[in-house]
Amino acid sequence: MSDMTDMAETLPEAPLERLLEALTDYAAVYAQAAAVDSAELGEKLTELLQEPRRGGEPKRRRLSNKTPAPVGVRDPIETWLPRLLAAGLPRLSGALVKDHRGLSVLPHPHRMEKKILTSGACHLTISGIAYHTKRACDNCDRPIEDRVWFACAEGCEVDFCCQCHEHLQTLFETGDGQRAVWASRFAAQVAQRALQAPAEERQAFIDILAFDWPLQMFQDLVRALADVADAQVVHLQDGADMDVAADADFWHLVGFLQLLRCANQKPAKERRFGELMLRGPRVPESHFVLGGLDKCDAQAEWERWKRYKDHVRPPEEVVLQAEFQASGGDGGGEEKLEKLQLKVSGAFALFLVQGPLVPLSFRERCLEADLEDRLVQVKRPVLSCQVPRRPPRSLRLGAAKALSRVDQLKRLEAHFTRERGRGLGVMREFLALAMEAFMSAKSGKNLEEGQALWDYDPNTRTFWFSELPAPLSAQCQSLFRACGVLLAQALLNGTRLQVSFPPLLYSLLLRHIGASAPRLGLTDLASLRPSLAKGLQELLQYEGSDVGEVFPLDWPRGHELCSSNRAEHVEAFVEWFFTEKFRSQLKPFLDGFKDVLHSCDFLQTLVNASQLEQILCGVEEPLDVQQLKVKARVEGFDHDFKEIFWSVLESLDDEQKRRFALFVSACDRRPPEGWQHFELQVQRNGEDDDRLPTVGGAECLHLLHAFIDATLFLGRGLPRAPAGGDHRDGGLWAKLSKLNGVSERVFFLRCAPEDRTTGDLGRKEHSE
Repeated sequence: MSDMTDMAETLPEAPLERLLEALTDYAAVYAQAAAVDSAELGEKLTELLQEPRRGGEPKRRRLSNKTPAPVGVRDPIETWLPRLLAAGLPRLSGALVKDHRGLSVLPHPHRMEKKILTSGACHLTISGIAYHTKRACDNCDRPIEDRVWFACAEGCEVDFCCQCHEHLQTLFETGDGQRAVWASRFAAQVAQRALQAPAEERQAFIDILAFDWPLQMFQDLVRALADVADAQVVHLQDGADMDVAADADFWHLVGFLQLLRCANQKPAKERRFGELMLRGPRVPESHFVLGGLDKCDAQAEWERWKRYKDHVRPPEEVVLQAEFQASGGDGGGEEKLEKLQLKVSGAFALFLVQGPLVPLSFRERCLEADLEDRLVQVKRPVLSCQVPRRPPRSLRLGAAKALSRVDQLKRLEAHFTRERGRGLGVMREFLALAMEAFMSAKSGKNLEEGQALWDYDPNTRTFWFSELPAPLSAQCQSLFRACGVLLAQALLNGTRLQVSFPPLLYSLLLRHIGASAPRLGLTDLASLRPSLAKGLQELLQYEGSDVGEVFPLDWPRGHELCSSNRAEHVEAFVEWFFTEKFRSQLKPFLDGFKDVLHSCDFLQTLVNASQLEQILCGVEEPLDVQQLKVKARVEGFDHDFKEIFWSVLESLDDEQKRRFALFVSACDRRPPEGWQHFELQVQRNGEDDDRLPTVGGAECLHLLHAFIDATLFLGRGLPRAPAGGDHRDGGLWAKLSKLNGVSERVFFLRCAPEDRTTGDLGRKEHSE
């Protein structure tokens, strides 16, 4: 934006009331606005939005030209709103302060008063007494378990825990409060004006933003308005018994962001005169994500979606048509904007239908609520099984047999033979080990001999079905079906898997359970067989009559290829490749997934292939300790010990960090929305210096011990395999650290494989 700011030095000064008329170039408007007093300009822009027409001539100065409008006729928004936004953008960008998660925040419009719990139940935790306040913090979305918290003095259902309230007050003291409030009000008024306009004016407004606005300005506008929406989410009363559509300003802003999304996508769908190819989206869709939605109640949102799901329309369709209608006021041309109320339907006031605006982590939480509700309705929703941990052959056969028993929506609960461990942690370890065993299976006797069932492509780093001779044995078909069931069980148990399939497989999974998915084409084939897709693309461009000889295709209809049917032939080949060539392997795989999740409407309508892949497998990215600390909870330790924990974790290299994540969660991949959603819990587990770190429970719970000599406990070792119990592997690193001037020894451990089966770990101490 520096080039736009520099323009201000060469532009003549103009009075504020003539600024928007004198300049016709949006970058020039931005530069001139950046050069004048921003507070004064902000007030002027607000006045321009608020002033109604009075009498026979508009009181608001016309921004398109200097000719007064006829009585009862207002200016189309495309003639003045883009220019007004360009003038307000310097003051709008960066107006809000951000919290430690990088999310924008706003002060609550009402006074927050201290509340003290005088009576009620409580229970003892490792961190102290937890009080049952029946409240959750609207900023961190955690239950409030302290006696003291802060609530809205005017009766809004908005509560903050003491920690968040103190943190927010500190942030507000460092920011410009008046500018932040202006940004929120200005964004709401702009959104209301845009949605109040007729549909054809909105379309013309979109065209200007899509093709005429400078790219950097468009990106800044999207991010600035998304920041305002992020900040307003905290103050949204989104409980299950609340009318979330009542906050019209927020939903108007969401609707305006959808208009910006339409403008963003238009260059990818429409080519302007003189352009040889489509430009593509102006900015990545990730710019529109409202991370603040993660602070909302996912269960309540799922219940609202369940109520309105039959009336939902695509948000792009809603904002481009005359959906938002004005009501209220005195009527006529003298109607004031502040008296107008744009109706927001309950079907539009849903987070889940807002497409890319919704963070995947929030969508995943809503999916979990949907699956849990369906499990409650199933008679005997749990199916127990016992499998041997080793040897790998026994684990593979036992897991395939156990998973093959699941033929409907039921949650499998597995545990290992001769081990006492039970629960979700063990189930997650079972799923991880079973998937690893399945991916190494072969087509011969006991799945141990013959050709590998899976083909690994080192270029795309993905697995796909091997080309096996027909007919496929019943044992192989059973294993492929077990793989599909395993993916469904991973969704039911909230487990991320250590496996990588091509994206098109997730499209096939969704199509098989009834989801509407686009027809597979060369793009999908390129993700699996890049060289084959490239050859087919060259075939389409070849115009010679000997196309069948130059591009021979090995499939049943290869002899039909000629120069006149190239496109139809390639389309049919791609369809055959995905549906028939690997049918004997693919069908049982897809059937296994469908048998468990065929009735999940949420998965069919609100999750696409890319999102399903990230929910199941996460994202490959090194562990970011700073992001991990955002939602981590370290309980039962003093401040110095916490500092030791984080300093040692930060000192690890990428491979050691990967193994730490694997130890805690059975998966070393990043959650879809970042490492801050890993939600690590580190809990004190006694004072015994001889015991080692363990993992247990349904969440990422890391149990550590308060070592007597303040030893840097992480040096004691991390596992090679996913952990749902206390299986560990030492030999990671040796380190010498100085804390408070005291030299502290780190243990360097090495674990023999036989020790891992019993849970005993032989420790060897090495000198510094």
